Amino acid sequence: MSHSNDEFPKDELNSLFAEYRALVRDPEPAANFMPELWRKIENRQGVIIRMKRLTQVFVAAAAAICILFATVMSVPRSTTQDVHSSYVDVLAEAYPTETLAAHGILPHEGVEARTK
Repeated sequence: MSHSNDEFPKDELNSLFAEYRALVRDPEPAANFMPELWRKIENRQGVIIRMKRLTQVFVAAAAAICILFATVMSVPRSTTQDVHSSYVDVLAEAYPTETLAAHGILPHEGVEARTK
């Protein structure tokens, strides 16, 4: 088999292929080849479909939470207590000026009148 690359006799090539076929046999597919192949394909697709559904559930839950937070943030606060009021303002609302005298606290006019 010492021929040049440009001229390889056809019958030598056919004999080489015949030797190869004799040494390496084609595997015969088993009776359950196609069912096994389809089972593997369906298993892979099943995992992908489950991941897709799980992702859709997470996206829907995230959207619902965002809508809930946006709704809570847009609802006006109740008018019972101003969030920005100071501690003194809250105490002044809890104890009006008329009831301070009952606790022994005099209004500003009374303090100024005593000091003059």
